[in-house]
Formats: sequence, C-alpha cells, structure tokens
Amino acid sequence: MRPVDQFKRTPARRYDLKPKEEGKIQHQTRFSKRYFDIPVFDRGDRNLAALKMGFCILLILFFCNASVPLTEVPTVQERFTSWAEEHNRKVVEQLPGNTPEPGTEQYAAVHFDQDAQKEQIEEKIEVQATAAPVVVAAQSETSQFKSYEPGSLRYETERLRVAIEQKKKDGMTYFVCDIQMMDVSQLRSAFAGDDFRSGIYEAVSDIAMRYSPVLAINADFCRYHRNGVIIRNGELKRKQNITKHHLMIVDENGDFSALTDRSEKQGVVADRLVRQNTWQTFEFGPVLVQNGEAAKLPNSFYVNCHDGYYEPRTAIGQIGPLHYIVIVVDGRREGYSTGATIPQLQQLFLDEGAQFAFNLDGGGSTTLYFLGEVINMPAGGKERSVSDIIMFMPNPS
Repeated sequence: MRPVDQFKRTPARRYDLKPKEEGKIQHQTRFSKRYFDIPVFDRGDRNLAALKMGFCILLILFFCNASVPLTEVPTVQERFTSWAEEHNRKVVEQLPGNTPEPGTEQYAAVHFDQDAQKEQIEEKIEVQATAAPVVVAAQSETSQFKSYEPGSLRYETERLRVAIEQKKKDGMTYFVCDIQMMDVSQLRSAFAGDDFRSGIYEAVSDIAMRYSPVLAINADFCRYHRNGVIIRNGELKRKQNITKHHLMIVDENGDFSALTDRSEKQGVVADRLVRQNTWQTFEFGPVLVQNGEAAKLPNSFYVNCHDGYYEPRTAIGQIGPLHYIVIVVDGRREGYSTGATIPQLQQLFLDEGAQFAFNLDGGGSTTLYFLGEVINMPAGGKERSVSDIIMFMPNPS
C-alpha cells in the first residue's frame, strides 16, 4: 500500500511552453477626483472682494484693541504693593480677635510704610545728636573724592562719643574713628534681612537704616564662609570650629581678645564661650595688635599678610575699657587712595595707641556709615551687599 503524500509539491516548470499573459489589475477609486479652478473675477467682483477683506481686517483690529486695558498697566512695584496689602489683610483676618483699626499699633504693624519709617529714623537721629550738626560735604567741585574738615565728623552725648578724622599717609586715605561708650550693649551686630538664616545680602546702609546707629561698619561676612563660631548680641548662631580664621571675642564687659589656635573639637569652643556670657564673636583676622604690641602675622593665612598687597581695609580695636577704635582704609582709587597692606594697617593701630586690633572683611565690602551717610568711598563705586554689620548705638539696650 502506497503511503499518503502529506506534502503538496509544486509541479515542474515547463520551459517549452510560452508563459501565460497575466492581465493588469484595474484599480477603481472609491471617490472620483474633483478639480477646482481658481475663480476669475471681473473688475466688479474684485472690488467687492477687496472691500470684504478690508472689513475683516478692521473687524480684527477692533477686537484686538478692545482687549487692551483702557487704563495704564500698573508697575511691578504697584502690583507688589497691592499684593502685599491684600496678603496682610488676609493674614489679619485669620488672627484671633478683632481686626485692627487704622491708626492703631496693630494696624501699623501689618501696613508697612517705608517712607514714613525713613522719616521717623531721620527725626530720631536729629533728636539724638545734641552736638553741632555734622558737616558731610567739602567734596570739591574740582575733585571727585570726598574730603572732610578736621572736627566736622563727631557725635557726643553722655552715653556715646564718636570722633572721626580723615587722614592721609603713604598714598593711603583712611578714617580713624575714636569711640567711647558707657555699656557693652551699645556694641551690637545686625544681619541682612534681620535674621542670621535669611540667606540674603544687603548694603551696610540699608541694614543700618533700620536700627539708627551712630556708626556702623561691615563685619566679617559670616554667611559667606559658612563656618565658625558665631555669637551675636549674646546669642549663639553657629558653633562649627574653623581652622583658617582667627576668632575675635567680645566678652560680657566689652573687652576684646582673640583665639588663634583652632585645633579644639567642634562645639567645645562655642559651648565654653556661651558659658562665659560672651557678647560677640567675629571670624576673620588676622590679629594685628595684642597687649599693645604688634602681633606676629601668619605666613599663610586666609588673607594675604605680606607687603605689597594693597587693598581697602576695615579693622577694629580697643584702646581701653569701653573705648574702641575703628580704622577704615579706602583703596583701589588712583589719585585718592591705594589701599593698605596688612603690615601698614597694623602700624596704623600702633600709632593710635591701640591695645588690641583685629582685621575684618575688606576689599569691596569696606564701608563706613556715620549718622545716616556713607562717608568713605567704597572701592566698587557703590556699596557691596554684605551679610552682617557692626553698630555702635546711641543708648544701651
């Protein structure tokens, strides 16, 4: 029995036969094609089409113009002020108790008037200054540099005495500020944004304007280096020890000292200073004068301490109990002041009889603020925004 063939085999090709002609497949389209010709208008039709197009354009312009506000668009400041007022209103509504009435202290607390506050500060300064008015002029018409007559920069009350003298030496123009207080609480510090953690920077004058100090200078820019033992106005703000700075300490009696050995473990220095009721600390340096003598300047330091390196400088020192000295050296201005080297700055404090002196942040940060005015010439042509300042207040806190 033959087995069943399960595969379908293709028959052998016959080469002796002519291949069959296969017919072409005719495809029929489902839809018939349509052709559109460009319409041809006569002269009358063209005029009508032009009128219609012009009418459409005018209609579009009309609707576009109608969407534009009829009044002037408010400025960014006006919109911010409006938003702030609305925000304050909502906040006040959420507070317990009755809504503050206009004219009350509660209403003023949430309706900030910057111009009014500035006027109050100016009036407060005028009341505080019992001596002759300060002369902040003498900027000659033929010179672009500030110049002050001896004795023109002074402030004197029973609680605070400040005398500032502008001096020139070896190509430097600098200010020597002699300050005598009655209480350590008059030496205060303030932060940009009024908070150590605010994360913003402001000009020295902008920070000082809110506190009305007699004199203010830039401090150590403590938020820039992000480390160090920071105690301000008796409160511990940061306790990380740092090796590349010197630490200036203002104790509860107002006496200055410095810590140059930073090898102790983290937190140990800060905890000890808090137990000792330390009033202020500043991280920068180097120490310039110690016990009335020139301190040994470090060979390698955060600041270049060698001769030949001229910069604007800000430094603070102590002459006696609650008797301080601030020296601000302008720089980077040809024909006015070259700036000072660290050895030159050290010698200036020795010449003035300082028992202790400490270098602070300088360069473009160097700013001297006195009774509402910046009296020195910052290197950049304007104030640099900083994180903190040192202030001398007219009255104890």
